[in-house]
Amino acid sequence: MKLLFLGESWMGSSARSLKESLCRIAVPGVDEIDEMNEDLYIPKQRARWLRAIHRVLAPAYRRELATAVIKKCRDTHPDVLLVYKGNGVGAELVRAVKAMGVFTVNVLPDYSPHVYGERLRVAMGEYDLVISTKPFHPALWQSVYGYHNRCVFVPHGYDSSAHLITTLPKEFQYDLGMVATWRPEYHALMREVANLLKHDRVRVAIAGYGWVEKADEFPDDWVFAGEILGAGYARWAQRSKILIAPVNRDVLINGQQQPGDEDTTRTYELAAANCFFIHRRTDYVKTVYEEDTEVPLFDDAEELVKLVRNFLAADELRCKMAAAAHARAVPAYSIDSRAEQVATLIRTHTSLKK
Repeated sequence: MKLLFLGESWMGSSARSLKESLCRIAVPGVDEIDEMNEDLYIPKQRARWLRAIHRVLAPAYRRELATAVIKKCRDTHPDVLLVYKGNGVGAELVRAVKAMGVFTVNVLPDYSPHVYGERLRVAMGEYDLVISTKPFHPALWQSVYGYHNRCVFVPHGYDSSAHLITTLPKEFQYDLGMVATWRPEYHALMREVANLLKHDRVRVAIAGYGWVEKADEFPDDWVFAGEILGAGYARWAQRSKILIAPVNRDVLINGQQQPGDEDTTRTYELAAANCFFIHRRTDYVKTVYEEDTEVPLFDDAEELVKLVRNFLAADELRCKMAAAAHARAVPAYSIDSRAEQVATLIRTHTSLKK
């Protein structure tokens, strides 16, 4: 079986991690893995003026990507096209590749296939197989999301090359930290935390895209480090005695409530990095870690702050729990382990199609 992988290529991206794992584990039955990097055709932009230009050029970028994918498939004759999310991949491209006899697979890392626009929403229904990182997607794939193709579940995982740190940190720059892209729900949580901690002497730092612009809404002594990617993510996380692992539960799409995250990549990356962290309580994460001995869980800001105060005064217990969570996650929750599950599912479903 020949597999063509399409996804982003920057170090620390989940797409690159999965692709490299598939290559590394020598998947039985897969003779060749080739790649195309979506971000070489559709560049990222941060500045507002660049985003305006991007909106004008985006259709041309997507056409160029589609032309390149079709040419690649004609030239190399892959058996499987594996797309990681594929913001730039439309339904017409998926149908064209399927018409060439290629089995199409999408790995979906988001809490909803409807959240990133109409193009992705429609395209998701065209794939032969969707492998979602969300445990609730398969059961709701038709009733909530309206699809009739096949959806299966494989969890997120940590990347050993970017997130694995085998030793506990010895010194800390901050008491409380968080690494997460800004979201309104996270903003509201941290505003409550700030209010509850206003009389405590707690050194707080937040890293992630979008927070620097909101810094003036938080205490002056809080540190905002901006976006941190790749291997720097784990090293920065180790600077804090306690990490917060939020999940986005407030999902409203076109006026309709949809299920939110049960876990994120943080759920596994922080444990691999030997960090002590407090995770938002969900039914699924309770099956991933032991709450009393590995990863404490919180429901709201009040419970989170109570846990923070308790654990800041318990250095030995924090270290013990961080080590236990690390032992639980390594290597069981690695991307290599997840890649084996992905490969098995692809082999099984391509066989069924034949």
